[in-house]
Amino acid sequence: MHSGLVSVLMPAHNAEKFISQAIESVICQSYPHWELIIVNDGSTDQTGEIVNQCVDKRIRVIHQENGGESVARNTGLSNAQGEFVAFLDADDIYLPDHLQVAVGYLQSHPAFDGVYTDGYYCDEKGNRLQTLSSRRVGPFEGQIMDQVVRSSAVFGPPISVVLRRNNIEKYHLSFDPNIIIGPDWDFLTQYAEVAQFGYVTAKTVEYRLHQTSISFRVVMQKRALELAKCRTNVINRKAFERCSPETQEYVFYDLLVNSLADFPERESEVTHWAQFQALEPSQQARLLRLMASKEIIRDSDSKYILEWLGRSRQMNPADMRGLLLYFLYSSSPSLCKIVLQIKLARGQERDCISSLSSLEKIVTLDENRAVS
Repeated sequence: MHSGLVSVLMPAHNAEKFISQAIESVICQSYPHWELIIVNDGSTDQTGEIVNQCVDKRIRVIHQENGGESVARNTGLSNAQGEFVAFLDADDIYLPDHLQVAVGYLQSHPAFDGVYTDGYYCDEKGNRLQTLSSRRVGPFEGQIMDQVVRSSAVFGPPISVVLRRNNIEKYHLSFDPNIIIGPDWDFLTQYAEVAQFGYVTAKTVEYRLHQTSISFRVVMQKRALELAKCRTNVINRKAFERCSPETQEYVFYDLLVNSLADFPERESEVTHWAQFQALEPSQQARLLRLMASKEIIRDSDSKYILEWLGRSRQMNPADMRGLLLYFLYSSSPSLCKIVLQIKLARGQERDCISSLSSLEKIVTLDENRAVS
């Protein structure tokens, strides 16, 4: 591990349109002590030829068969030699002082394991649209595992993040190859479990939005299932027990009421997990009620509706909403649907967690993009 060296990881798949700009933005950094590891992940366009023309000795090119974003990032990690790790997709840009600002912060703040900066969202032509911070929650500093677990919008695109590599090596952290949308968020939740983060207000990066990014190419249902994988990974980690009760409830809310809403069998399975049953009874009851409500509004004939409403009543007999919903649905499913639609229109069924309003949509413009 070379002291002061930054290993910049660049996965690239069919990136011929923008990759030269991305590479040049690294070469132009005011901080000179870097290595750029380009992983050509089975490109079928001119990406391989373009990167092979790089003459800067600080640039290393690895060609491999297409394995997806996570596999490419893991290849980069396994070849990194630096004290620090930074991320740059092949269609994004570092502004000239990005590495200087980030590394300078970590060198002057030895108690912090990672840092993230501000930057810009840009269109395909490079026109700046808005700042990264305008789409974030926070900023947060210190031990921010709860906040990162709750939302990918703490960091947004990983381009703004620089990490100390010793934690990655010590805890054997890697990117999950089973996740297409959100592998960076999943990785950063792992890192946040064992790290302290700092924040710098300087705008040091440009993140490009264009029609080939994953947010434009993946249908909503598949996107929801991919994000469900991120949620499942978080729940299954031992560190999830350290999250606040509110965060644990929110994670299950997002998984059950949002991501798995079209898959009642999987929803039902999750409610039997030990982690779900470790929630407070009132939390379990509320989630079961909300799951049932959503199924009723969708005009589903799911066999699980009465089961969920019955379990909700058992978990929290004092919940009058659950009691009324159970008897109304048992008497007339069609009438129950009308009542819920009216309540939804009036905004009266948004009672799951008081602090959820700013975090309802986990993925916005700052969705993690795939390279395959």
